[in-house]
Amino acid sequence: MARQNADRPGPAPDGAMSRRFVLQAGGVSALGLLIAACGGVSTGEQWAEGPTGPPVRGGDLVFAMSMNFSTLDPAFSQNTTERFAYYAIYNTLVAYDKDFNIVPELAEKWETSKDGKRLTLHLRRGVRFHDGTAFDAEAVKWNLDRILDRRTNSPLRGSLTPPLEAVEVVDDATVELNLATAWRPLLAALGERPGFMVSPAAVQKYGADYGVHPVGTGPFEFVGYTADSELKLKRFNGYWDPGKVHLDSITFKNTPEQQVQLTMLRTGEAHLTDPITPQLALTIQKDSGVALKEARTGSWYALQMDCDKPPFNRPELRQAIAHATNREGVRSAIYRGKARVATGPTGIGWAYFEEDTLPVYPYDLNRARQLVQQAGAAGLTVNYVNSSDSDYQAIAQLLQGDYAKIGLKVKVGTVPGSDYYNNVVDDKIGWSLTQWTPRADPDGLLRTLLYSKGGQNSTGYSNPEVDRLLDEAAGVLDNAEAAKIYRRIQRIVEKDAPYVWVVWPNALVPHSSGLGGVTLYPDAIYRLREMWISR
Repeated sequence: MARQNADRPGPAPDGAMSRRFVLQAGGVSALGLLIAACGGVSTGEQWAEGPTGPPVRGGDLVFAMSMNFSTLDPAFSQNTTERFAYYAIYNTLVAYDKDFNIVPELAEKWETSKDGKRLTLHLRRGVRFHDGTAFDAEAVKWNLDRILDRRTNSPLRGSLTPPLEAVEVVDDATVELNLATAWRPLLAALGERPGFMVSPAAVQKYGADYGVHPVGTGPFEFVGYTADSELKLKRFNGYWDPGKVHLDSITFKNTPEQQVQLTMLRTGEAHLTDPITPQLALTIQKDSGVALKEARTGSWYALQMDCDKPPFNRPELRQAIAHATNREGVRSAIYRGKARVATGPTGIGWAYFEEDTLPVYPYDLNRARQLVQQAGAAGLTVNYVNSSDSDYQAIAQLLQGDYAKIGLKVKVGTVPGSDYYNNVVDDKIGWSLTQWTPRADPDGLLRTLLYSKGGQNSTGYSNPEVDRLLDEAAGVLDNAEAAKIYRRIQRIVEKDAPYVWVVWPNALVPHSSGLGGVTLYPDAIYRLREMWISR
């Protein structure tokens, strides 16, 4: 299996143009060209909507997407795209509503001890895995112990440790999580990858091949998978909440090119596609049978740099790149105003401060040139490696010209979308664009990326004060008080500049006008289990 956050290899979207054309345009700026090509900035478009009325049972949903899956085993997942399938195959111990509030799922209720060191989960009774084995407290303990076991080598271990010390079975429907210290983010973590419950019997049966033989308790069960082609699921007739399952089946079709995805949508070959840019949205605005859903999310694009290795171990060079990054240009030209300038990693939720609208290093080419000189980097050749994904290409095309203006010689390389994120995580790329989605609790993403020993800290960033504050914030049970600490963390990280946050784009999701139940969550992951097809 291949992988990535949202990498869809393909050409730049309509309205974006090749870097060669931009560079040959003489005195016209790249930003001006892109705005002209996009038809100006507009936020007043009207779009068709999906069906209203009660859900209809039946139908086979086809999701045309960049299906860059590496595994269907949540314990080893680091890919955003895999989560689309996980929420159909599996249940989590707790869930999120559309506002990122924590709500019951496999755990019907829970309580935390007064000292915050014990979380007790009361489980739903009568739930079975797709293979017929029972879901109970023993299964919960087995799943969490599997992640905690160092021999498993799960990238999720950092989401549960250091606080989770032991998982104890109280009875068939009750499990206790004992913590070394109060740790607020633990409950929210059980609503995503660490909380997806897999069948212990299936893991034992398939061993290392379980990642292509997934067995959960979710509303849809596995039928078959063809690498780089198709994943097929069907309705699980033994699902514990049958009234909420409407579709007969879900088929994920690997379709890396967004234009091809939209063609499939127009012809009725697909009901749903990956999110698209506003430029592409204009091309479907008048298509009959096509609707579009829009919502603000906290997903972000950012430039990341290996700050523990030359040349980006020079703070002045990272600051120079931050000053030379035209965030407003990306927001207005590429996203047609359907995005916000990103000032850090938290763009939604209870730890987001609406008033933080100005980056620490605003767009200032003169200051950027000065910092390049201070870094001793004038004339330096720096490698920028980009994904072949169309969104990545469009953003890079707009930004690259300014980096050349500040005295850097930028050597641009491209990696296929299916290989891109692996290269980033494996530390093979020193400067690149990346994309991440938020978590219900900010610790879930900040610790992963910014903690010195974070599970996906691919920049080599290490600041003992940030580590200390992350630990302090995690132990604060009051969200309002914890938010104040996260604000301090964000400002420190912005100044250190391992990342240069660019935009928080709105989600624009095309779908057939007959597809109902399309709800956009803040983490930008579709809950396919909720959808239905009108007749």
